[in-house]
Amino acid sequence: MNIETLRSLQPFPTKKELDLRVRAFLYHHKPALSEGTLTILKYIWRHSVKYPGVSFSKVETIQTKTNKSRSTVIRAINCLVKKGLLTRVPTTRPNGKRGVNILVFLTDETESLPEPEQFEVETPRETTPIEKPSPDTEPVMNKHDQKNNTTTVNSDFLPSYIPHSFISVSRSFLSHSEILSAWKSALLAYKYVNLTYPIEWYVEQINQTFKQAIFAKREGTIKKNFLGYFYGGLKQMFTQTVRKEVMADSSNLYYDWLED
Repeated sequence: MNIETLRSLQPFPTKKELDLRVRAFLYHHKPALSEGTLTILKYIWRHSVKYPGVSFSKVETIQTKTNKSRSTVIRAINCLVKKGLLTRVPTTRPNGKRGVNILVFLTDETESLPEPEQFEVETPRETTPIEKPSPDTEPVMNKHDQKNNTTTVNSDFLPSYIPHSFISVSRSFLSHSEILSAWKSALLAYKYVNLTYPIEWYVEQINQTFKQAIFAKREGTIKKNFLGYFYGGLKQMFTQTVRKEVMADSSNLYYDWLED
């Protein structure tokens, strides 16, 4: 298959448009996808950047690189095809026999990400140690929270772009405005490094970092403000994550860790 043919199959002008398409798909369908399908989608997505949206990955290659069975790979691709994210484009060998299928991401204007609220984002700043936490920078923990840890906020009043799992983890410890500020901290830390996937892929790690920050708060080891501590933990976690992703990708022969 020549270059002109490949370019004619390219559904997106840039990788950015491809990323937005996959992120929108995940926003609508991720809860219904299995762990294996998500892993396989990650691999196909990562290897569809030379011609954005066009993947040359063979089933055997995906099977080897993701450590999944052949049946799992085929089942995952069938699932993504059925849901309208991918299509198979058959190829023909020079001898006239059928070649491997090329996987092409499909555009879909009916699936989109929700528009986030417009807000100014400020980098969390460290403040000087104080004896009593400031109500503007510290999580609200009333006596009922500290004793029973059951008082929660109503998530219906929070922006829809904040992942539900993060709200579930933080709602027992933070007010509405604090949950929003905490998620802004996560977005800032995410932008600090060059991760492979959108932030939605890393919610589990963000939740774990939040739990660690709450534990540190309860133990009295946070000498400055909570959000600053949480932000620092997120930056450290994301930096470690991007290193793991780079090392896991055999196509990355060199990496400038000084810019990390």
